[in-house]
Amino acid sequence: MAQFEKPYVVGVDLGGTNVRAAVIDRASEQIVARGENISSRGMEGPELTAMQIALATKTALDQAGATAGQVLGIGVAVPGHVKAKEGLVKWAPNFKDQWKDVPIAALIEKHLGLPVLIGNDANVAALGEFRFGAGRAVRHMIMMTLGTGVGGGIIIDGRLLDGHDGGAGEIGHMVINPGGRGGNSAFGSVEGEAQRDAIIERAARKIQEGFPTSLGERVDFDRFALTPAIIAEEAMKGDAVALEVFEETGYFLGLCATNLINLFNPEMIVIGGGIAQAGEIILGPIRRTATATAIRSMSRTCRIVPAELGDNAGIFGGATIVLMEVAGEV
Repeated sequence: MAQFEKPYVVGVDLGGTNVRAAVIDRASEQIVARGENISSRGMEGPELTAMQIALATKTALDQAGATAGQVLGIGVAVPGHVKAKEGLVKWAPNFKDQWKDVPIAALIEKHLGLPVLIGNDANVAALGEFRFGAGRAVRHMIMMTLGTGVGGGIIIDGRLLDGHDGGAGEIGHMVINPGGRGGNSAFGSVEGEAQRDAIIERAARKIQEGFPTSLGERVDFDRFALTPAIIAEEAMKGDAVALEVFEETGYFLGLCATNLINLFNPEMIVIGGGIAQAGEIILGPIRRTATATAIRSMSRTCRIVPAELGDNAGIFGGATIVLMEVAGEV
């Protein structure tokens, strides 16, 4: 097993409510300790959030029995528009307006005295899957994360595509159905048509239109009680309406995949996030649409697969940033 002068790296996932940190052993590539259940305090300003990230990191290091001198660096997944090379958060939609042009990396370094690197949370999750998860055997990979919104990350020849200002990879904002549902994005965007609320609205409309389905009874005809998980459960039981909801959602995601395949010729598209837990019910329609609509020679060489790391993608992605930028690993 490889020996390293600095045997550990820390990955941090900053969320709207909590911050999670984990110590990863470089030799075994496994999480050895965690600092969790710590409030991010993002609504109270970046200075306090930096302190909370430091607290989560120190908690994880204490649990691992590790010292700061044994740590190569800290990588942080941040929700929002990030200029990674400058350690700057341009804006963070989960937090207040004071999160504009915030030098968050420097604020964290002040508390820990260790190198801190940052990245957009969806981009960082993609790096995690690329280095430690489903994409570890490929060089060209794209990740789509499906949840409250739709995010993603694009990796070309082992490097993250970040654009001139750090904003590349906003897959969810691609328009694939002009005039369609908007959500928090442009009308007819991937996010508008395939985010959590779009799936729920699609099912609720069919219930109200009187289509025979077990979904109505399942939630006592309360559309506000519907969740993608409930819809997926009924689809797995064979409910025709629930299956149709995922077929329609998968169609829009498949169009997105088509555009990504035609533009970037990836070896793999990884589908992650909470909604991806529906498995083949959502992956099947995505694959069928992409196969039918993308350039044949490229769609046949691109695998569309589920993510492997789950909630740990951001943590492993944070570690990947450090391994790439500090240790020079690719």
